[in-house]
Amino acid sequence: MTQQKRLCLNGHDELYIIDLNRLLYLQADDHYTDVYYSTGAHFLVPFGLVKIEERIAAMPDAKIYLLRLGRKYIVNTNRIFRINTTKELLYLADDEGNTLSLHVSKPVLRSLLELLKGDYLPAAT
Repeated sequence: MTQQKRLCLNGHDELYIIDLNRLLYLQADDHYTDVYYSTGAHFLVPFGLVKIEERIAAMPDAKIYLLRLGRKYIVNTNRIFRINTTKELLYLADDEGNTLSLHVSKPVLRSLLELLKGDYLPAAT
């Protein structure tokens, strides 16, 4: 059984709970953020990415695998399936093995590749 990891965000009279075990990515939407789950579900929370990023930074376990990519995304790196710097696409896998792609700039993807390089085995030659 996996440990329940949750990010709790307090609003005026509301509490938003984001299940980090199911999180694919977060996408900025002006002063709001769209939350996308690996189950296909998504919803909007009334907090910007900066506020959410601050909360993630206070969570030692979560800040290891939740990574800010440019101005638009926070991505669950455990869900990365493929990175294509030429096409400027980042592919994430959902619970069913389906993939979805996010358009991310080449410099950001190259930085991500460098960051993740030590986590993976080199390709066979």
